[in-house]
Amino acid sequence: MEAQEITNPSMRDFLYLIFKRKAQILIFFGVTAFTVTIGTLLWPPTYETTSQILVKIGRENLFVPASGVNPVVNINREQQINSEIEILKSRSLAEQVVESLGPRTIYPKLKIKENDVRGSIKESDTRKILVEKAAMRLQKHLDIKAIKKSNVIEIGFRHRNRGMTAIVVNTIVKFFLDRHLDIHKNRQSYKFFKDQSETLKERLRQGEETIKAFKGKHAVTSLEQELSLLLTLEANLSGELNQSLAQKAATNNRIKEIRRQLAATPKTISQGKEINSNPYLINTLETKLVELELKRRELLSKYTPRNRLVQDVIIEIQIVRDKLEKQNKKGYRKSLFGPNPTYQRLQEELLQNETNFQALNAKTIAQSGQIEEYREKLDKLNRIEMELHQLQSQLDVYRQNYRLYLTKFEESRISNAMDAEKIANVSVIEPALPPLKPVSPNTLLNMVLGIIFGSFGGIFLAFLLEFLDDSMGRPEDVERYLRLPVLASIP
Repeated sequence: MEAQEITNPSMRDFLYLIFKRKAQILIFFGVTAFTVTIGTLLWPPTYETTSQILVKIGRENLFVPASGVNPVVNINREQQINSEIEILKSRSLAEQVVESLGPRTIYPKLKIKENDVRGSIKESDTRKILVEKAAMRLQKHLDIKAIKKSNVIEIGFRHRNRGMTAIVVNTIVKFFLDRHLDIHKNRQSYKFFKDQSETLKERLRQGEETIKAFKGKHAVTSLEQELSLLLTLEANLSGELNQSLAQKAATNNRIKEIRRQLAATPKTISQGKEINSNPYLINTLETKLVELELKRRELLSKYTPRNRLVQDVIIEIQIVRDKLEKQNKKGYRKSLFGPNPTYQRLQEELLQNETNFQALNAKTIAQSGQIEEYREKLDKLNRIEMELHQLQSQLDVYRQNYRLYLTKFEESRISNAMDAEKIANVSVIEPALPPLKPVSPNTLLNMVLGIIFGSFGGIFLAFLLEFLDDSMGRPEDVERYLRLPVLASIP
């Protein structure tokens, strides 16, 4: 407990220290306050003025690709504001402002040090160095920032000349607007789109002349109608050819059947007999027998021997033969032979079918040749159509590109006109005005800080002097440090 009492000073000790070192504290406070006051009064005033510009979404944010018509709009506000701030902070813009106003107009006391140059320099080089130094100093005194949650940029500038602050800020804004337009516009777009439009217009004209000459060369008026007509004729003729081939095949089969019947039919038949009995009946029976035999063979070519029709014919044949045999047995007979009418009829039918076959053969050959001719014409028209389609497709490409570049040429022309009129998405909200009061020195603030620093500095000095002083001036110090009782004290 005793050690704790010795190491922890009380409020009484603190007040004793203040009263003991009050002279030093007052002297330090007075010197500090006097120095701050004199420094504040003698320090040259610095003025600051600001200007605000609004950055909107405009044509600078619109990008139309050269190969398409869908525009792309950049609406990233943060990126847009930061880009404009970087332009305002650029070294080239500061040098442009200094060149316009003059380096020694802005900073009259600006000088060139010996280490800034080497050897003799020309007057132009001297001005260049002055401009660079003035631009660097101007950049240090600029305060450019974006206002939160807005599209506004604030430009501030400090200078000891209150009028110069407004001049510099307004000049910066003026050159910034020009620089903004210069950066965002494409210098070569107008000439490029104009040249491309004229080139594509010439190509379009040549393509139209090529198609016209191509149609004249191949005598093409309405290609689709010609193709449709040829296809219709070819289809109709193909149907007729198939019908003729079917008739030809049927005629050929009929010829084969007639020849087979001729082979089985005798050329002559008995026309009469010299008999004592009835010769006319015998001749009739023989003719009937031949006809029945032919009918039987014809039926056998179509039906089986067990068919009822075939069996009926066989029965008739047998009856005729029996009758004929009975007539032949009646006496001596002498038969007379002559041409067979059935054979002659078959020959006539064969000749007629052969004639029809030859006619059908000639007809199919002619039809096949005509169809082949149609197909050759169709192939030729298809090749012409393909070439014409390629030429037309190329012409459509030229026409589409010409319209696209013509549109972009007009957009570029309008953009150049707007640039000439300085129409942009950046506008000045509030121009800079000469400030009424300086921003530094702040007399009240400096005095308050001087009082605070002088007070706390004096107290700190008192503690420091007390710490360095190893003498004991109070009975309590003797009892505290020597741990001896004090019997008497001399003031």
